[in-house]
Amino acid sequence: MKTAYESAVADRAAPTGQVLKGQYAGAYRSDKGKIKGLLLRSGETEFTIKLPKYLRPMLVRELAPGDFVQVWAYPEDERWRAVNVLPLPECEAETLKQQWGDLTPATEVPQSQQKRLCIEVCSKGKCFKQGGRQTYHALQTAIDDNPELSHVSVKATGCMKACKHGPNLRLPSGQMLHRASPAEALAKLGTKR
Repeated sequence: MKTAYESAVADRAAPTGQVLKGQYAGAYRSDKGKIKGLLLRSGETEFTIKLPKYLRPMLVRELAPGDFVQVWAYPEDERWRAVNVLPLPECEAETLKQQWGDLTPATEVPQSQQKRLCIEVCSKGKCFKQGGRQTYHALQTAIDDNPELSHVSVKATGCMKACKHGPNLRLPSGQMLHRASPAEALAKLGTKR
């Protein structure tokens, strides 16, 4: 005899998943800049795939844009939800490269289509008094004066819990910078001032 729980679990259909193969094109982020998943380029199609929390740190530590991966995922609304991400075997990656041929590599994005990057500056208490205000305004001026930085923005945020090391900045990658100048922050983005 089944319990009520076993009946409910048995009646719920398991999602039908499939393996998506392609190039890791970058992290998919929330409006607040937190990593939520990945962008997968498969031929001329790009998939937005949400990852479970335990897989998200892997994006930063183990994957670089352009790496070939296979993602077991299932469709959910307008996105895909991943169950697992694995590197694609080298022979399969070579086959995909030959099939797709002339596609631009995932690392080369035209400036008009570049993702917006946001540098967060702590605007609370001690950080702001230790130069956060000046850092914020200097970053904003540098961004406004340089057309190559049109994809970068600066945002004042709440406490980053590192008051002794202020002023504090957080880059789009999640990396914290302590006592950093605006030039250092922009250099860490890989842009030239």
